[in-house]
Amino acid sequence: MYRNTQLKNGSTIHTDIIDTFDKAIVSDQNVAQGVGTTDFWNYVEADMFLALASVYSTEYLMECFNTLADSFMECWNVMEAS
Repeated sequence: MYRNTQLKNGSTIHTDIIDTFDKAIVSDQNVAQGVGTTDFWNYVEADMFLALASVYSTEYLMECFNTLADSFMECWNVMEAS
């Protein structure tokens, strides 16, 4: 299934950010919060910031997180509806 990995300005999200997001959304601790809930997303966001805040700006990480989270939820909703 297609997943958006481009920001609104057309630049591609860095691979290490995508990899960190992908690990965070399947983490047992994060999934236990309830996929798609506020707690789930808080844990995913925290994992991303812990891993990447020393490399990327807060603004860039938030833009990437929001794009990836929106894309994930679009795919999730399609899967749930099937």
